[in-house]
Amino acid sequence: LIQFHHSTTRRGVPDDPSAAMPHDVGSVEAFTLRSGRAMPALSLGTWKMRPEDTTDAVTRAIAAGYRAIDCAPVYGNEKEVGAAIAACVGGDAKTPLAGVPLTRDDLFITSKIMTHDLPPEAFEARVRETLDDLGIDALDLLLLQWPHPQLASIAEQWTELERLVDAGLTRHIGVSNFSVKKLATLMDGGEDVSGGEDVFVFGGTRIPPAVNQIECGAHFRNDALLQYCKSRGVQVMAYGCLGSGDQFSELGPMRRKRSGPAPLTHPIARRHDDGDPLDPGPAAAVLRWLIERGVACVAKATTEEHQLECLRACVAGVYPPEWIDGLKAFGSYEEQYRLQHGAFHTGPGKPWKTLEDLWDEDVSYMEGRNFETPAGFALRADPPKYARAALEPLPGPEMGTEEEEEEE
Repeated sequence: LIQFHHSTTRRGVPDDPSAAMPHDVGSVEAFTLRSGRAMPALSLGTWKMRPEDTTDAVTRAIAAGYRAIDCAPVYGNEKEVGAAIAACVGGDAKTPLAGVPLTRDDLFITSKIMTHDLPPEAFEARVRETLDDLGIDALDLLLLQWPHPQLASIAEQWTELERLVDAGLTRHIGVSNFSVKKLATLMDGGEDVSGGEDVFVFGGTRIPPAVNQIECGAHFRNDALLQYCKSRGVQVMAYGCLGSGDQFSELGPMRRKRSGPAPLTHPIARRHDDGDPLDPGPAAAVLRWLIERGVACVAKATTEEHQLECLRACVAGVYPPEWIDGLKAFGSYEEQYRLQHGAFHTGPGKPWKTLEDLWDEDVSYMEGRNFETPAGFALRADPPKYARAALEPLPGPEMGTEEEEEEE
């Protein structure tokens, strides 16, 4: 368990973050992976973090108390993340950690492999490049970033990841963006045929996946997949927790515009934006709600205030039970939709012909949404394979009450 300094001001932000050292606020929570090792409940996300901002942002985050960083080669900033790690580990005098012992083992570093153009025999070289860029000897977690079977079956890819564990290049392996169907096939063996090609042929895994990193938040609860992962001992790690604000702007880097309110401007979220100094605000409330559901979170935060606000949400024993209980309302957002639609992984010449094939779910909720599509894009098969019921909320204490829904 990790501790960090806190002296309360507006929204739980320390009044002296430059002195952000452990003492009085409790412990940042962690989830225990199947190996028995702890993974912090909050990772600093680096997707869409500009390289020129990355080293300073990651250094600030580690100084404030973050102990987990989520990276990927395709983000284009792993060298800058590595520079921050080098500055912080050992208490370099140039950082706010001067004189504070921090070792590599205090950090949990995740990276990923994008396999649509990378055969298994090239995985090791790619991982070694990542390790060189990050300046570390081994990753804590290596993920298959998408279920890409273009150059090899997922079974062959997983076997190579297992070999990288044996070689000491990563401590844990996992997946990202795997549906219930694809995760079950990976873990138990079987076939999943799409477009006439066998893309999964498994005999079960020797090393089971430790993590499935998926989109999960109030805007897309992903209930069925979350419950399945829990039943199989696979830790869910959520990206897009706070809604990726630029997804709602045609002027943002993704050049998309979504219908409906952004997750943090939803009326339920705005209840936490009323100026109460004891309420950390909408972002921290959403993160806390996810942690209460047993979900580890990845959230990009570059400013000092936002980093500390997010970190504050991941500390045990800070908020009263009635405040925690009120977070259940986040489970009552009526409109559910993906922000990371994945259309660029589908189409002619690709194993997944439609979004329905990629996600193994009814995708009618994506009708009419404005997102980029590849040539030959199709939302779903005709007739559709999946029923709308696949997206309906499942019963459970986190889903909110009828009274809460009426109040909204």
